[in-house]
Amino acid sequence: MDSLPANSARMNKKKIAPVIGITCSMEYDEKGRRYPTAYAFDFLKRSYYEAMKRSGGIPILLPNTTKGNNVHPLLNLLDGLLISGGNDVDPVFYGEKREAKNLNITPERDVFELSLVRKARNRGIPMMAICRGMQLMNVAFGGNLYQDFSTEKSFRDHTLEGSTIYRKKHAIIIQEGSKLFDIIRKKRIMVNTSHHQMVKKVGTGLVATAWSEKDGVIEAIETEEDGLILGVQWHPELMMDKNSKVLFDWLIQSASRYKLKK
Repeated sequence: MDSLPANSARMNKKKIAPVIGITCSMEYDEKGRRYPTAYAFDFLKRSYYEAMKRSGGIPILLPNTTKGNNVHPLLNLLDGLLISGGNDVDPVFYGEKREAKNLNITPERDVFELSLVRKARNRGIPMMAICRGMQLMNVAFGGNLYQDFSTEKSFRDHTLEGSTIYRKKHAIIIQEGSKLFDIIRKKRIMVNTSHHQMVKKVGTGLVATAWSEKDGVIEAIETEEDGLILGVQWHPELMMDKNSKVLFDWLIQSASRYKLKK
Protein backbone atom coordinates (compact mmCIF):
# COMPACT_ATOMS: atom_id res chain seq x y z
CA MET A 1 0.00 0.00 0.00
CA ASP A 2 1.32 3.43 -0.92
CA SER A 3 2.15 5.66 2.01
CA LEU A 4 0.24 8.89 2.58
CA PRO A 5 1.79 12.15 1.36
CA ALA A 6 3.67 14.01 4.06
CA ASN A 7 1.08 16.78 4.25
CA SER A 8 -1.74 14.21 4.66
CA ALA A 9 0.14 12.49 7.46
CA ARG A 10 0.54 15.82 9.23
CA MET A 11 -3.17 16.54 8.84
CA ASN A 12 -4.01 13.16 10.37
CA LYS A 13 -1.70 13.86 13.31
CA LYS A 14 -3.36 17.22 13.82
CA LYS A 15 -6.81 15.63 14.05
CA ILE A 16 -5.79 13.06 16.69
CA ALA A 17 -5.77 14.34 20.28
CA PRO A 18 -2.37 14.28 22.00
CA VAL A 19 -1.61 11.45 24.43
CA ILE A 20 -0.69 12.61 27.94
CA GLY A 21 1.03 10.28 30.38
CA ILE A 22 0.01 10.79 34.02
CA THR A 23 2.08 9.35 36.85
CA CYS A 24 0.40 7.44 39.67
CA SER A 25 0.58 7.54 43.44
CA MET A 26 1.85 4.47 45.23
CA GLU A 27 0.94 2.77 48.50
CA TYR A 28 2.34 -0.25 50.28
CA ASP A 29 0.23 -2.77 52.19
CA GLU A 30 -2.65 -0.80 53.71
CA LYS A 31 -4.32 -2.77 56.49
CA GLY A 32 -7.00 -0.15 57.01
CA ARG A 33 -8.63 -0.94 53.66
CA ARG A 34 -11.88 -2.90 53.61
CA TYR A 35 -10.13 -5.56 51.55
CA PRO A 36 -6.47 -5.32 52.59
CA THR A 37 -3.87 -6.25 50.04
CA ALA A 38 -0.49 -7.78 50.72
CA TYR A 39 1.02 -6.01 47.71
CA ALA A 40 1.96 -2.46 46.86
CA PHE A 41 -0.44 -0.78 44.46
CA ASP A 42 -0.54 2.23 42.15
CA PHE A 43 -3.56 4.52 41.90
CA LEU A 44 -4.66 7.91 40.61
CA LYS A 45 -7.51 10.17 41.64
CA ARG A 46 -9.72 10.50 38.59
CA SER A 47 -9.82 14.30 38.86
CA TYR A 48 -6.42 14.35 37.08
CA TYR A 49 -7.48 12.54 33.94
CA GLU A 50 -10.95 14.11 33.90
CA ALA A 51 -9.26 17.53 33.81
CA MET A 52 -7.04 16.29 30.99
CA LYS A 53 -10.00 14.99 28.98
CA ARG A 54 -11.89 18.29 29.41
CA SER A 55 -9.01 20.06 27.71
CA GLY A 56 -8.93 17.58 24.83
CA GLY A 57 -6.14 15.18 25.77
CA ILE A 58 -6.04 11.39 25.85
CA PRO A 59 -4.81 10.31 29.31
CA ILE A 60 -2.62 7.24 29.89
CA LEU A 61 -1.77 6.17 33.44
CA LEU A 62 1.90 5.32 33.96
CA PRO A 63 2.83 2.55 36.43
CA ASN A 64 5.67 3.01 38.88
CA THR A 65 8.13 0.70 37.19
CA THR A 66 11.66 0.66 38.58
CA LYS A 67 13.14 -0.88 35.44
CA GLY A 68 15.00 1.97 33.76
CA ASN A 69 14.77 0.40 30.31
CA ASN A 70 10.96 0.77 30.46
CA VAL A 71 11.07 4.57 30.48
CA HIS A 72 11.99 5.17 26.84
CA PRO A 73 9.27 2.82 25.46
CA LEU A 74 6.71 4.62 27.62
CA LEU A 75 7.88 8.02 26.42
CA ASN A 76 7.56 6.81 22.80
CA LEU A 77 3.80 6.64 23.41
CA LEU A 78 3.46 10.16 24.77
CA ASP A 79 3.06 13.70 23.48
CA GLY A 80 2.97 15.29 26.93
CA LEU A 81 3.50 14.43 30.58
CA LEU A 82 1.72 15.26 33.83
CA ILE A 83 3.51 14.52 37.12
CA SER A 84 0.75 14.12 39.69
CA GLY A 85 0.64 14.86 43.41
CA GLY A 86 0.98 12.38 46.25
CA ASN A 87 3.36 11.42 49.04
CA ASP A 88 6.67 12.99 49.98
CA VAL A 89 9.90 12.94 48.00
CA ASP A 90 12.61 10.99 49.83
CA PRO A 91 15.34 13.47 50.94
CA VAL A 92 18.01 10.94 49.95
CA PHE A 93 17.40 11.97 46.32
CA TYR A 94 18.57 15.50 47.03
CA GLY A 95 21.47 14.47 49.24
CA GLU A 96 19.96 14.86 52.70
CA LYS A 97 19.13 12.59 55.63
CA ARG A 98 15.49 12.10 56.62
CA GLU A 99 15.12 14.56 59.47
CA ALA A 100 11.39 15.26 59.39
CA LYS A 101 9.38 12.80 61.49
CA ASN A 102 6.20 12.75 59.40
CA LEU A 103 7.49 11.80 55.95
CA ASN A 104 5.47 9.32 53.90
CA ILE A 105 7.86 8.15 51.20
CA THR A 106 7.72 5.72 48.28
CA PRO A 107 11.28 5.58 46.88
CA GLU A 108 10.24 3.35 43.97
CA ARG A 109 7.99 6.12 42.69
CA ASP A 110 10.76 8.68 43.16
CA VAL A 111 13.20 6.58 41.11
CA PHE A 112 10.69 6.14 38.27
CA GLU A 113 9.59 9.76 38.11
CA LEU A 114 13.10 11.20 38.36
CA SER A 115 14.15 9.09 35.38
CA LEU A 116 10.93 9.94 33.53
CA VAL A 117 11.32 13.70 33.98
CA ARG A 118 14.99 13.77 32.99
CA LYS A 119 14.52 11.64 29.87
CA ALA A 120 11.36 13.51 28.84
CA ARG A 121 13.29 16.75 29.21
CA ASN A 122 16.02 15.46 26.90
CA ARG A 123 13.36 14.73 24.29
CA GLY A 124 11.67 18.11 24.60
CA ILE A 125 8.36 16.62 25.77
CA PRO A 126 6.08 19.27 27.37
CA MET A 127 5.48 18.67 31.08
CA MET A 128 3.27 19.97 33.84
CA ALA A 129 3.74 19.00 37.48
CA ILE A 130 1.32 19.37 40.39
CA CYS A 131 2.12 19.68 44.13
CA ARG A 132 4.46 16.75 44.95
CA GLY A 133 5.06 16.60 41.18
CA MET A 134 6.53 20.11 41.24
CA GLN A 135 8.76 19.16 44.16
CA LEU A 136 9.92 15.99 42.37
CA MET A 137 10.58 17.97 39.19
CA ASN A 138 12.70 20.46 41.13
CA VAL A 139 14.77 17.61 42.57
CA ALA A 140 15.17 16.11 39.07
CA PHE A 141 16.79 19.40 38.01
CA GLY A 142 19.20 19.38 40.97
CA GLY A 143 17.17 21.46 43.43
CA ASN A 144 16.19 20.57 46.98
CA LEU A 145 13.22 20.88 49.35
CA TYR A 146 12.17 21.88 52.81
CA GLN A 147 11.40 18.47 54.29
CA ASP A 148 8.63 19.82 56.54
CA PHE A 149 7.44 23.43 56.63
CA SER A 150 6.52 23.15 60.35
CA THR A 151 10.23 23.25 61.20
CA GLU A 152 10.50 26.61 59.40
CA LYS A 153 8.80 29.16 61.66
CA SER A 154 8.56 31.85 58.98
CA PHE A 155 6.04 29.81 56.95
CA ARG A 156 2.29 29.62 57.53
CA ASP A 157 0.38 26.33 57.57
CA HIS A 158 -0.16 25.05 54.02
CA THR A 159 -1.83 21.76 54.98
CA LEU A 160 -5.54 21.01 54.85
CA GLU A 161 -5.90 21.27 58.65
CA GLY A 162 -8.19 18.24 58.77
CA SER A 163 -10.22 19.13 55.67
CA THR A 164 -10.31 16.58 52.86
CA ILE A 165 -12.02 18.69 50.19
CA TYR A 166 -9.35 21.30 49.44
CA ARG A 167 -11.46 24.30 50.43
CA LYS A 168 -8.63 26.08 52.21
CA LYS A 169 -7.18 28.74 49.89
CA HIS A 170 -4.66 31.54 49.88
CA ALA A 171 -3.41 34.19 47.46
CA ILE A 172 -0.34 33.82 45.26
CA ILE A 173 1.56 36.44 43.26
CA ILE A 174 2.63 35.54 39.70
CA GLN A 175 5.70 37.02 38.04
CA GLU A 176 4.76 39.16 35.06
CA GLY A 177 6.49 38.04 31.86
CA SER A 178 6.62 34.39 32.98
CA LYS A 179 5.03 31.49 31.11
CA LEU A 180 2.55 31.10 33.98
CA PHE A 181 1.54 34.74 33.67
CA ASP A 182 1.17 34.37 29.89
CA ILE A 183 -1.20 31.43 30.51
CA ILE A 184 -3.34 32.85 33.32
CA ARG A 185 -3.01 36.57 32.47
CA LYS A 186 -3.35 37.62 36.11
CA LYS A 187 -0.81 38.75 38.68
CA ARG A 188 -2.74 37.61 41.76
CA ILE A 189 -5.02 34.57 42.08
CA MET A 190 -6.45 32.38 44.84
CA VAL A 191 -5.32 28.74 44.98
CA ASN A 192 -6.04 25.75 47.20
CA THR A 193 -3.36 24.34 49.46
CA SER A 194 -2.37 20.91 50.75
CA HIS A 195 1.34 20.28 51.28
CA HIS A 196 4.05 20.30 53.92
CA GLN A 197 7.14 19.96 51.71
CA MET A 198 8.22 22.94 49.61
CA VAL A 199 10.82 23.95 47.06
CA LYS A 200 13.92 25.39 48.74
CA LYS A 201 16.76 25.82 46.23
CA VAL A 202 15.41 25.97 42.68
CA GLY A 203 16.96 23.45 40.29
CA THR A 204 19.36 24.34 37.48
CA GLY A 205 17.53 25.63 34.39
CA LEU A 206 14.37 26.37 36.39
CA VAL A 207 13.11 29.66 37.77
CA ALA A 208 10.48 30.43 40.42
CA THR A 209 7.55 32.37 38.94
CA ALA A 210 4.89 32.50 41.70
CA TRP A 211 4.97 32.88 45.47
CA SER A 212 2.52 32.68 48.35
CA GLU A 213 1.50 36.25 49.11
CA LYS A 214 1.78 35.98 52.89
CA ASP A 215 4.98 34.00 53.43
CA GLY A 216 6.85 33.77 50.12
CA VAL A 217 6.61 30.00 49.65
CA ILE A 218 7.45 29.13 46.03
CA GLU A 219 4.17 28.23 44.28
CA ALA A 220 5.34 27.74 40.67
CA ILE A 221 8.51 26.92 38.75
CA GLU A 222 9.21 26.73 35.03
CA THR A 223 12.07 26.33 32.57
CA GLU A 224 13.81 29.57 31.70
CA GLU A 225 14.59 29.18 28.02
CA ASP A 226 11.77 27.31 26.27
CA GLY A 227 8.63 27.38 28.44
CA LEU A 228 7.99 23.66 27.95
CA ILE A 229 7.97 22.73 31.63
CA LEU A 230 5.68 24.15 34.30
CA GLY A 231 5.16 23.14 37.91
CA VAL A 232 2.50 24.44 40.30
CA GLN A 233 2.29 23.78 44.04
CA TRP A 234 -1.50 23.84 44.25
CA HIS A 235 -4.09 21.39 42.87
CA PRO A 236 -5.76 22.92 39.77
CA GLU A 237 -7.41 19.58 38.93
CA LEU A 238 -9.54 20.01 42.08
CA MET A 239 -10.47 23.64 41.42
CA MET A 240 -11.21 23.67 37.68
CA ASP A 241 -12.10 27.34 37.57
CA LYS A 242 -10.96 29.37 34.56
CA ASN A 243 -7.49 29.89 36.04
CA SER A 244 -7.13 26.14 36.46
CA LYS A 245 -8.50 24.95 33.12
CA VAL A 246 -6.15 27.15 31.11
CA LEU A 247 -3.20 25.30 32.66
CA PHE A 248 -4.43 21.99 31.23
CA ASP A 249 -5.26 23.73 27.95
CA TRP A 250 -1.65 24.91 27.78
CA LEU A 251 -0.32 21.38 28.27
CA ILE A 252 -2.62 19.99 25.57
CA GLN A 253 -1.68 22.75 23.12
CA SER A 254 2.04 22.25 23.81
CA ALA A 255 1.66 18.47 23.43
CA SER A 256 -0.18 18.94 20.12
CA ARG A 257 2.74 20.95 18.77
CA TYR A 258 5.19 18.30 19.96
CA LYS A 259 3.07 15.61 18.30
CA LEU A 260 3.28 17.33 14.94
CA LYS A 261 7.07 17.50 15.17
CA LYS A 262 7.54 13.79 16.00
